[in-house]
Amino acid sequence: AKSYSVGCGTQGDGMRFLRFCFSVALALVVLEAGGLVARVYKSSGRRGREMGGLRMGNSKPSSEGGLCAAATSAAETRRQRPASYWRDAEALAAAFRECEDAALRERVARATKILSDALRIFGSDAVYASFNGGKDAVVILHLLRAARAEANETRLQPRLVYFDTTDDFDEVRDFVHETCADVAADFLVENIERDVGFARGLTDIVDRTKPRPLAFVLGTRQGDPNCGEQQRFEPSSSWMPAFMRVNPILDWTYGDVWHFLRHFHLPYCSLYDRGYTSLGSKTTTLPNPALRLGDDLYRPAYELHDFSLERAGREESPKRKKPQHAP
Repeated sequence: AKSYSVGCGTQGDGMRFLRFCFSVALALVVLEAGGLVARVYKSSGRRGREMGGLRMGNSKPSSEGGLCAAATSAAETRRQRPASYWRDAEALAAAFRECEDAALRERVARATKILSDALRIFGSDAVYASFNGGKDAVVILHLLRAARAEANETRLQPRLVYFDTTDDFDEVRDFVHETCADVAADFLVENIERDVGFARGLTDIVDRTKPRPLAFVLGTRQGDPNCGEQQRFEPSSSWMPAFMRVNPILDWTYGDVWHFLRHFHLPYCSLYDRGYTSLGSKTTTLPNPALRLGDDLYRPAYELHDFSLERAGREESPKRKKPQHAP
């Protein structure tokens, strides 16, 4: 005899109906969960872009890869670029091109275009970078490396110049020497005797290369004490030897500099992590009082929010009268 379930026909029919209902309910749950994941991913991605972040590469979802590819692309980019990636100029240039921060990417592109023009007009071996170990000098150093890599220049190298003084911080001097070793494949380091001074050192370099014109890449920014009315390409002052000043980051702010260094994970002098925001000589430079936490503790330089206080730790040295003729 057959057994029946009320309203469901045979017992076997009832079980099949229950399984069908369960399958439909499960499908609805999966669809709802998928929609929630998509909304969460979209929201978190937007927040990451708005905050600027420290990610490199392009994490924009592709039409073919779907959510999985989009969610893992940024992580894959980080894995592909080790902490020391920047030592390879081509890898650094790629990081600049693929930067997901549009404002930063455009700012870097404008600066590297200026440097590319300098390399093209003067020739790589007639372009000098003034590297004093400061944050702005670190920026122009790596921008110039990327510009040279983009130009596919492998024969001739720009020059790197450090005007050492007895009153320099040991931390600065050590950082300069370490960095020069790190980028030895991209630059020829010009050896300048200690305490020679900027003007005399430049005069010696220009005299050695005459009549060929030279370009000196500087980290000058608008608002710097000696900036004045300088443009991106600016002839040297009349009391200096004749050369072309190249200012690729003239329109960058203090915040732009730190965003660049931290976004691309580029090394900088350790003094900046101890509250120094502008580096000069040992006798004229102190940690920035605006970053003081108490006793001898200071917040790092990149946490300074009022950019007008960048030089608050600098004591002005006595001004020297400029000579009326070339030294």
